[in-house]
Parts: sequence; structure tokens; C-alpha cells
Amino acid sequence: MASPTLSKQKAKPKTKYQLKYLIGAIAIFGVIGYLIFFGLTQTSQWAITLPELFAKGNNAVGQGVRVTGQLEPNSVQKDVKQNKIAFVLTDGVNRLPVTYSGVVPDTFDRAVEVVAEGKLNADGSFTATNLLAKCPSKYDASKIEEFDTSKMQGNVNYGP
Repeated sequence: MASPTLSKQKAKPKTKYQLKYLIGAIAIFGVIGYLIFFGLTQTSQWAITLPELFAKGNNAVGQGVRVTGQLEPNSVQKDVKQNKIAFVLTDGVNRLPVTYSGVVPDTFDRAVEVVAEGKLNADGSFTATNLLAKCPSKYDASKIEEFDTSKMQGNVNYGP
């Protein structure tokens, strides 16, 4: 008679421990799911066009947004010492002056389309925190520079 009583007593603590582990696992997965869901909804942004940005009006001021447009010819002004750049995005009708501080993508000067991520200011200008430059699908072969391999240093594979 003593052994059936002992086996019942051992079974009860086991179910208590299982219930604790189950509740702990549910809590952990719930917190992870919450962080993933709200982290993605706050950081994911779709690129909008200039007309869509201007259609938002004052609601867009101060909000994080990713805007896409064409780089207006001859609008780029670089300040190399302060690592800043100013340019204008356009769609042919609308114009958006953009300022950016930081490293500019290598393909920015040849870019057909630019995606600027940042905030619209109350004065109608845009302060970018990130820049993406979409390269043209075809490069003009006449604008490709010839590299002088005699000036390359440090690599024995190059040279005459």
C-alpha cells in the first residue's frame, strides 16, 4: 500500500513543474513575439513618391518616411569638410530639397533614382538620415574611365 501512495505523490510535483515550465515558455515566446511584431512595424517603411508625400500635407511633418524621386540635374552641392550634401529630388513636377550628413553612396552621382529616408521639416525641406542610390540599368560606355594600372600600388598582380 505504501508504494501506490508514493507514486501518486511523485506524480503531483511533476505536473506542477510541467505547468511552471509551460507558463514560463508561453511567457518567453509571448515577449519574443511582441518584440518582433512591434519592432518590425515601427522600423519597416515603404518608399513613397513625392506626390504621395505632399498629399499628406502637415501630417507628414516630423514623421519618419522613405521618399523616392529623381535626382535633379545640377542640384548637388557637396561640403566635403563637414561631410554634408544637399540636393533636390524631383518627379518632373514636384521638388523636394534634401540635406544629408554622412557617407554618400559611391553611385550617387550616376544615380537615376534616389531613395532618402528621414523626416520632412516644417519649411518643406527634408532631412535624410539614410540615402540609397539606384543605379541606371545601363551605363554609357563613353563615360567609363580608363584606369591607369601603372599607378596601382601594393598588389603584385597589377603592373606592366
